[in-house]
Amino acid sequence: MSLVNRILRAGYDFLSRPGFAKLSDSLLNSEYHVRAFWNGVFKPSKNVPKVTVVIPVFNVERYLPTCLNSLVAQNYGNLHVVVVDDGSTDASLDIAKEYLARLNLTIVTQRNAGISAARNNGVKSIQSTDYMMFLDSDDSFAANAIKQLVRQAEKTGSDFVMADTLRTKGIVWIKRIDTREVFAKGTLERTNFAMHPAVIQDLTAWNRLFRWDFYKRHGIEFPEGRFFEDFTTMTRALLYADAFDILAKPIYHWRVRTEGMRSVTQQGNDATKFTHRIEELEKVKAMIQAAVKAGRATRANLEAFSSRVLKHDLRLHPDKLEDLKRLAAID
Repeated sequence: MSLVNRILRAGYDFLSRPGFAKLSDSLLNSEYHVRAFWNGVFKPSKNVPKVTVVIPVFNVERYLPTCLNSLVAQNYGNLHVVVVDDGSTDASLDIAKEYLARLNLTIVTQRNAGISAARNNGVKSIQSTDYMMFLDSDDSFAANAIKQLVRQAEKTGSDFVMADTLRTKGIVWIKRIDTREVFAKGTLERTNFAMHPAVIQDLTAWNRLFRWDFYKRHGIEFPEGRFFEDFTTMTRALLYADAFDILAKPIYHWRVRTEGMRSVTQQGNDATKFTHRIEELEKVKAMIQAAVKAGRATRANLEAFSSRVLKHDLRLHPDKLEDLKRLAAID
C-alpha cells in the first residue's frame, strides 16, 4: 500500500470511530427535525398514493430514533409505518410507542424469530396500500426519499423502483462501491432482468419501492431462519417483474455499525453465515439458470452473477477462494 493510500486509510479509520457516528447522527437528526417542522407548517397533500413502510426491530434503542425521525421528516402526506418488534429486550418497543402520535404507526409484536419473520409478519399486517417498502431499524431514509420513489413509479408504471444507497460509517458517507455498476448508466426506466444484468449486484430489500399488487400477486416472502435472506427473495422479484426502474439517486442511508452488536452483514467470519451465503447464492444461480432456459434471462445474466461473486463475495471472504470460484463457474 502506498504512503498516500495509508494516509487516506488512516483518515477514514479515524473518521469512522464511534464518536463520529454519534456526531453524524446528531447532524442528521437536526435536519430531520427541521424538515418535520416545515412539514407541520406546510402540510403535504394527502391526495397521493399510500405508501407503507415495514421496519423489523430488534434491540436497536441506539439507532431507532434516527430511523423513525427520517420517516417523520418525509414530505409525503399518505404514509403508513409498520414497526415489527422481534422480541426486543431493550427499550426499542418503548421508543417505537413514543412515535404513535407523530406517525401513522402500527406496532406489531412477536417472539424473537428473526428479521425474515418480522418482515413477513409486517407485510401480513397490511390491510391496504398502493406501495410498500422495507427499512432496517439501524438505517434511515433521505428526507425526500418516498416522494422521489413514488414520483418515479407513477411516471412509468413499473413493478418496482430501486434507488442508490449511501454507506455511512462514522461521519464518512459514500455511495456503495459494490453496486456502482447498477447505477452507472443513470436512471433507467422500464428495464428488466435480461436488459440490465448488472442489477444482480444489488440484492438488498430496503432500497426499493414495490407496487403492492405486484408484491402480493407473486406471494413474495422471505425465507425464515436464514441469513442473507434478501438474496433469493430479491432475485425472485427481479425475475417476476415485467419492468422495474433504476433511480440513480441515493435515497437510503445504510449504516455500518461502529459500536455495540454488529449487524449480520458485518459478521463476516461466522462459519454458519458463510455457509448460508453460499447456499443462498447457489439458489440465486439456479434461479438464473432456470430463467435462461425459460427465455427470461441470458448468458449475460450468468456472467454478471459470476462477476458479482468474484468481485464482491470474494472480497468479503478471500480465504474461501475455491468455494467461490466453484460457485462462479459457468457451465
